[in-house]
Amino acid sequence: MDVRTDQVSFGGWCHLESPFAVELMASVGFDWCCLDMQHGIIRNVDVVGLLQAVRAAGGTAYVRVPGADTPLIGTVLDAGADGVIVPQVSTPGQARAAVAACRYSPEGSRSWGPLRPKLSVARPDPAVLAAAACYVMIEDRTGVENVAAIAAVPGLTGIIAGPADLALDLWGDPYLASDPRTVEALAPVVAACAANGIGAGVFCGTGNVARWHGAGFTMLAVESDSTLLLTAARRAAADARAQLDGV
Repeated sequence: MDVRTDQVSFGGWCHLESPFAVELMASVGFDWCCLDMQHGIIRNVDVVGLLQAVRAAGGTAYVRVPGADTPLIGTVLDAGADGVIVPQVSTPGQARAAVAACRYSPEGSRSWGPLRPKLSVARPDPAVLAAAACYVMIEDRTGVENVAAIAAVPGLTGIIAGPADLALDLWGDPYLASDPRTVEALAPVVAACAANGIGAGVFCGTGNVARWHGAGFTMLAVESDSTLLLTAARRAAADARAQLDGV
């Protein structure tokens, strides 16, 4: 299922390889979940079980692969992912490679092997499977400079901005991800996506959803399971100690 470009959607980011953690994230009301193979601890052997966990909660699942690796992209799509998110795309050529990895010949380079789609239909339709969502991430100044050409690549579903990496590139500080200067620097991404009728997404982080939506982004990754767990655990430990202070 693709996220509509004119409709706001909220996503949960999954770093953990636990099927229950993923099912929990998919069950709370997010429109989609991203299984993160780039910065998470999810590996090939985990993908099928995690996709099953998203399905059990009735969710939509994208997989962020580590890069435009044609065999790996084919593997996660054959495992049943609704689409892929390809990070660190800075040129139209890289975007074309990402799209090609999702499409079959003659339009692309994906190999035929619909492993899990065969469970629901005996003869999966190549046209249906080749319509898998393909998002690329723009995360540096070169990508922003090239965004008009990137957004025009045929077959691209949308662009997801990576503001932490962009802030690192522009200001030397990833913690300026939601700084007004970083938000402003990503305005060309929103404009290019609108001009080409594709989705504009961004990783927001807790507390910054309204800011990024106000900047024109509609595909909003709210927060990751690892950050939510760490934040809650730290708060619980601090609260427990505070309750006994002075006792």
